[in-house]
Amino acid sequence: MGTPEWAIPTLRVLVESGNPVVGVFTQPDRPVGRKQLLKPSPVREWSEAQGLRVWTPEQASSPETLETLSDLKPEVVLVCAYGQLLSQALLELPWLGCFNLHFSLLPRWRGASPVQAAILAGDPITGVALQKMVLKLDAGPLLCVSDSVPVTPEDTSEMLGARLAELGAKLVQVALPRFAADALALTPQDESAVTNCRIIRKSQGGIDWCHESAEQIERKLRAYTPWPGIHCFTPKGKRLQLVEVKVVLGSFEPGQVYPELLIGTKAGGLRVLQLKPAGRGVMTAEAFLRGHPELLGATLP
Repeated sequence: MGTPEWAIPTLRVLVESGNPVVGVFTQPDRPVGRKQLLKPSPVREWSEAQGLRVWTPEQASSPETLETLSDLKPEVVLVCAYGQLLSQALLELPWLGCFNLHFSLLPRWRGASPVQAAILAGDPITGVALQKMVLKLDAGPLLCVSDSVPVTPEDTSEMLGARLAELGAKLVQVALPRFAADALALTPQDESAVTNCRIIRKSQGGIDWCHESAEQIERKLRAYTPWPGIHCFTPKGKRLQLVEVKVVLGSFEPGQVYPELLIGTKAGGLRVLQLKPAGRGVMTAEAFLRGHPELLGATLP
């Protein structure tokens, strides 16, 4: 069970291992782009290209889906970035259980956005964990945990997630013999070390110059790349998406625009290197200021 590109390396490992993949479950086709054309998930496209049987239920725990899964008689269900919660009935269906490949070193960052959360928090390291699923989100006992990997100052969630996806596939390779031997030694999570993260909303990409530091905004840009990105508004209400920024030490007025498109924050300044005005393409700060010299000295809301 999986949906985005990040789930494909694990699925590839399962196929190449020679173990029979009796079925793939992924999110239904979703409308994308300005024309809102239906597009299949990356997992569906990859799976169908491999000749695998694919199901796209709106609700993974519906009676119809449970009946389908029961007919398939899976020994184990592996989940990676599926995007749906599973019912107790589904968790109990495979005789070895359901296992989730989670993109953090559990119990840190239980929840829907562990990759973004690690960047937002400035974590120096992260990793992946394979846990037996229980009804409480990401709270199940651990089958195995990867070695830690660094979170670099350049990492976006797209870059870090891609690395963790490959690391997770290697972890699944380690786990497969344990499934085959029914040797599932599980370790309870340390409840005293739990941190949580939530699903990301588009509105979270807004910038608050008075309450966020330059470092926090820079992390947010990397965490929210490619989606939802971060944005601000001009005094006239024009939306600006920031594409590339640099933290500048010093004391500046929050929201004030200085030369070279340096903007003051709660702590430090943020030099905008590239941005995308609404309805326009990506441009340099220099090119943008040539067309909007009135912004110098202005205060952004």
